[in-house]
Amino acid sequence: MDKKQSITIPKFVWAILLIVVVCIIFLVAVQIPFSQKIDKYNSDHASADAQINMYKDYLSRAKEVQTSIDNMKKECEEKNAALTINAEKTADDIRDMLKDLGYDLSSLSIAERQADSEGRVSATGDPLYVTTIRFSFTTTEKKLIETLKYFESESNGSYFVSKISVTEEDKKATTPTEQEATEGSKQATTSADRMYVSTLEIRLYFFDVTKNQANDTSAAESVSGESSAA
Repeated sequence: MDKKQSITIPKFVWAILLIVVVCIIFLVAVQIPFSQKIDKYNSDHASADAQINMYKDYLSRAKEVQTSIDNMKKECEEKNAALTINAEKTADDIRDMLKDLGYDLSSLSIAERQADSEGRVSATGDPLYVTTIRFSFTTTEKKLIETLKYFESESNGSYFVSKISVTEEDKKATTPTEQEATEGSKQATTSADRMYVSTLEIRLYFFDVTKNQANDTSAAESVSGESSAA
C-alpha cells in the first residue's frame, strides 16, 4: 500500500491570499461605490460652496443696506428737526419773519409749553404740545396783513392766531408852523401809510418727537447688542 503524499502550502501564500481577499472586499464594498458617486459628491460640494458664497454676499449687502437706511433715517430726522418749529425755535422764527418784513419787535413773551388738553398724539405716538406766544410791533396795515399770512401759510410752524389788538400810533405834537407845513401831506396820507401798534397772541402746536427718538435709539442699541452676542 502506497503512502499518500501531503501537500503543504507555505504560510506566505496564505498571507498573499488573505491580502487579495481583503483588497477584493475593499474594492467591492468601498472603492467601486465611491467611484460611482464621486461625481455626485463633487456636485453637492460645489452647490454647497455656491450657497455659502451667496449667503455671504447677502449678508454683506444687508449690512450695506442697513448702514444706508441708518444714514437716511438720521438725515431725515435732522431735516425734520430743522423744518419743525417748536417752543425752542419759535422766537427765532418770529424774529426772522419780522426782519424779512422790515420791522422790529417791541416785546415778545413765550409761555411754558403745555400738553394738549385732549391728549392728542401723532401717528407715530408723539405727544402734542401747545405754547402761547404774545408779541408787539409797530407796522403798517399792509405789513400787518402780511404778518398774518405768514403764520397761516408760510411758516413751518403750526400757528393759530387767537387774538389781535391794533391801535393807531400816537402822533407827536407839532408847532403851528410845522402843522401848517405838513397839512398838505397829512391830507394825502392814506390808511395804508398809517402806523399801527399791533399785539398778536398766537398759539403754537407741535409734537415732541424726542421721547420716541430716545426709545428708537434704545431699541436699536438693544437689537445691536443681541446680534453681537449671537
